[in-house]
Amino acid sequence: MDFGISSRIVSLATLLALGTRLCTPAYQRSYSWGEQEAMALLNDLVEAAETRTVHFIGAIVLVENHTNGTVEIVDGQQRLTTLSILLSVLRDFETDTARAEKLHNMIASPPDPERGEPTGWRLTLNHLDNAFFRATIQTRGQARITADGPYDSQSQRRLTEVAAGFTREIDRMTASERRDLADTAVNRCAIDKVRVLDRDMGYRVFRVLNTRGKEPNAHDIVKTELFERARFDVRDADRYASRWAEHEAMIGGAPFDDLLRQIRALLDRSGKGDLITGYRKAILPKISPHEFLDDYLPRYVAAYSEITLGTVELGAASEPVRDYVNRMRALDQQSWRAPALKFLVEHRNRTDIAPEFFRLLERLAYAMQLIVPKKSQRDKRYRKVIDGLDNPDSLLRGNSPLNIGRDEARRICERLLGRFATFGQRRAMALRMNAALEGGETLPPEADATVEHVLPRNPEPESFWNKVWPDGQKRRELCDTLGNFILLPHEENQLADRLDYRDKKKVYFNGAGGAHFALTRDLRYQEAWTPEIVRQRTERLAHILAHDWDLA
Repeated sequence: MDFGISSRIVSLATLLALGTRLCTPAYQRSYSWGEQEAMALLNDLVEAAETRTVHFIGAIVLVENHTNGTVEIVDGQQRLTTLSILLSVLRDFETDTARAEKLHNMIASPPDPERGEPTGWRLTLNHLDNAFFRATIQTRGQARITADGPYDSQSQRRLTEVAAGFTREIDRMTASERRDLADTAVNRCAIDKVRVLDRDMGYRVFRVLNTRGKEPNAHDIVKTELFERARFDVRDADRYASRWAEHEAMIGGAPFDDLLRQIRALLDRSGKGDLITGYRKAILPKISPHEFLDDYLPRYVAAYSEITLGTVELGAASEPVRDYVNRMRALDQQSWRAPALKFLVEHRNRTDIAPEFFRLLERLAYAMQLIVPKKSQRDKRYRKVIDGLDNPDSLLRGNSPLNIGRDEARRICERLLGRFATFGQRRAMALRMNAALEGGETLPPEADATVEHVLPRNPEPESFWNKVWPDGQKRRELCDTLGNFILLPHEENQLADRLDYRDKKKVYFNGAGGAHFALTRDLRYQEAWTPEIVRQRTERLAHILAHDWDLA
């Protein structure tokens, strides 16, 4: 029986022989390997070179595209791209012209002007990265690069970093070691070359290979499910996959996974099963693949980019909404994104209520992080907010799930007096406190604003601080409270570190770095730093923040 699948073991030299034209189909993900994965492959090849053994790369699944005469890579793009980068770097290090030419012939064959044939590139990436790949890696003399860029997407950054990592490691080798490595890569890489009959089978094989074993990116699996259900022809598959790749390039691979989870949370109210099960059973039966790809996804990608970058555009409401979004971006917990997304996607024209909605959502997001430790309870509360967005005006009324009850307000006020044990908690609270103070402003989480503990967390045994604060228990209780926090640029923070209080103040204000932050200016006229002063400042700052949230 002809199953439409054939398989045989070949070397890399055979796979990339003269006349081969491998390309990445549009439905495939962009290059996603990082330096860690690439270095693991390089180490395996170096070991094989030292022991003169074969290294098995695994299966590379290919399907012929009869439209343009290329062979599409159904599975194995990451490995083949990484090997092509390695060959390019080894070629550029090789001083023997004949050896360098043999390596380059596995990357490209020269053009033939008499026959009108252009350069025959062995491997072509997707339309977003291919020109970059050609110019910075495949072209002779270009692969020995640093990781500094420039690049326009995360996949281009990864290509650059892998090439730079290979350059660094290969530069440490002797010429003999490089040639042994090249010989191993070319002749002793065993590859299971699998050919499938057509693209339909290619989709099915890709789906099987990417839903078993190592967990794939969620967006690759959802994309494959959508494409398979849509029954695209070749042209439509390329067009929609190009758009998908552009979405990924816009927000990044891991954020794309997060976005699909947020969409699932919004559209699948049951929340049962894993991500792909949710799409298969609860979302795609109700929304056609074309509708999802043409209407839903572009709007959600645009909104997700706005909330993750803090660049929300809502006309006259933009500035206050951006402030609230940037304050939430500093939080460790990100469940607020789902209701924020739904508002921007479904109610973007409601600029009349947008500032109030995001003000209440910001307060709720901090409340959930401060006083609700159980994820299931937080999810239940956000689910009510999401459901309430079917009628957004209802969320601005007294019984709204966005509102904070009396008992919750009391618990938040008590929590503000306590310790913040983690780095993320301390920075989020310091940034939020800076916005609440008179003359303060909202700082995005990427700002050069680091949390400085006025009383150091780990003072030296004989330091000034252990004399002023002899009680170790009080130091531990008050060090990580709001009253002991200020904000400084990173460089000034490093200078202040464990200095005594007077010397710290010189760093805070003489260099002018601390004067940019309201939370730091709050200390300008404070001449001493004792347990009682920190306790009083904590109470005062907690009251200011509670008032800013309408809790007091």
